[in-house]
Amino acid sequence: MRLRSFIGILFGLAVVVVASFLTQQNRELIQERVHFGEGTTFSLWLVVLGVFLLGLLPPLIALLAGSVRRDLALRGERRQQRDAESLDRSFNRAVDFQADGQWARAAAELEAVLAGRPEDFSSLVRYGEVLRRLGRVDEALDVHRRASACFPRSVAVLYQLTEDYEVRGEAEVAREIRNRVLREFPGLGLDVLRRRRNAALGGRQWAIAADLQERIDTLLAEARGETGGPALVEAKHEVGVRRGLDYQRGVAALEDDRIEEAIERFERLLAQESRFIPAAIMLGEAELVRDHGEKALEVWLRGYAETGSPIFLQRIEDYFIKSNQPRRAIETLRRLIAEADHGLLLRFFLGRLYYRLEMHDDALKVLEGLSEPLAVSPTFHFLIGRIRQRRGENTAALAAFQTCAQCVGVPEVQFQCKVCRTTSSEWSDRCAACGSWNSMELRLEEALSAEELGLRESPAWVIPPQWVPEEVLTEADPPVGRSED
Repeated sequence: MRLRSFIGILFGLAVVVVASFLTQQNRELIQERVHFGEGTTFSLWLVVLGVFLLGLLPPLIALLAGSVRRDLALRGERRQQRDAESLDRSFNRAVDFQADGQWARAAAELEAVLAGRPEDFSSLVRYGEVLRRLGRVDEALDVHRRASACFPRSVAVLYQLTEDYEVRGEAEVAREIRNRVLREFPGLGLDVLRRRRNAALGGRQWAIAADLQERIDTLLAEARGETGGPALVEAKHEVGVRRGLDYQRGVAALEDDRIEEAIERFERLLAQESRFIPAAIMLGEAELVRDHGEKALEVWLRGYAETGSPIFLQRIEDYFIKSNQPRRAIETLRRLIAEADHGLLLRFFLGRLYYRLEMHDDALKVLEGLSEPLAVSPTFHFLIGRIRQRRGENTAALAAFQTCAQCVGVPEVQFQCKVCRTTSSEWSDRCAACGSWNSMELRLEEALSAEELGLRESPAWVIPPQWVPEEVLTEADPPVGRSED
């Protein structure tokens, strides 16, 4: 109870007590008649009671009405809060169903949300997308039109409309909407597409990322025709991502036994950039699938000649060992050593090959000749220790392992991304940390130069940091007016 109400009640009780006391003290007086006109009289006590009631009842009624009104408002707020929480749960369930590909159940949940929040941005965008997935394109278009009317500055809604029109076969209308985005939101349309593409890259959804990349290229081509310089710079930044996606599509084709398509893609990539190591590696793998072992070997040898990358040496070595041709592996490495200006890396691999073939005396002879340039390489000392151990020279093996432990890093870590410097025990075509293609290099010894190792610089295709998504933009757009250089 509020203080004001409590004081009002006390005041009313006080008035009653005082009135009772005065009534007892003035009984004869209150029996007097009060004249209100000819023939109209009332007892004084009745007149006083009437005046009292007329003065007290209005505040009491107002107090009661206010209390009832506050109670009803509080109940209404609680009901609205429960409804809002219920709608939030329905929306979260819809998001989960959408992620699982349960489009019909997602649609049902979003319909419930929109019944309570007819202009909710996130629900409108998602509901339209779900309807399109269900094949209800006309309904999806109506939903996204409604969202566009409610949020006319939303680029995300405009892109949903372009997808609706494309599914309906109205490519010209979709193109016009993209042009509108380019005219009215310079840089912002590209920003949304890039973020979605990068989110797809992070999820290894190559087909979706490739589709978004095509849209980015279309916008950049149109912008280049209209504005020139800055758009041309942006287009150059996209080259690496475009080629990386083309490579991933080649890998997918190879995994699906579409060998000819995979080979065509890898060869096209190598024609564009001969130092793209993953494409050369996979081209050789595709030739192996076709039982063209010699052609695969030719591809890898050409790749090594072009880049000097030890990945090719590793793959050539594995190929000869698996095909029971160890002598050819030795002869190939010796020939490459004879032809090389800097054979340090090749001799290390020859010593390691001897070790793999259990030719421990020959391995030790070759590797000990490298002890000076590789004196601080943990990988080198670890290999020496294993060879000594296999020969039964436990004391020398222990000394080699101790030297290894004193050197930099852990011996198993052999590869490092030249973009983000993340290390890995295995080579991969794409850095798992920053997403760059063609960036993993051998980390034999940092003190040795690339020239001493016989390595050649090769391009790493990197996603610029400002284009890496902080979130997937399906629920809200970045601030209007933001642009990327």
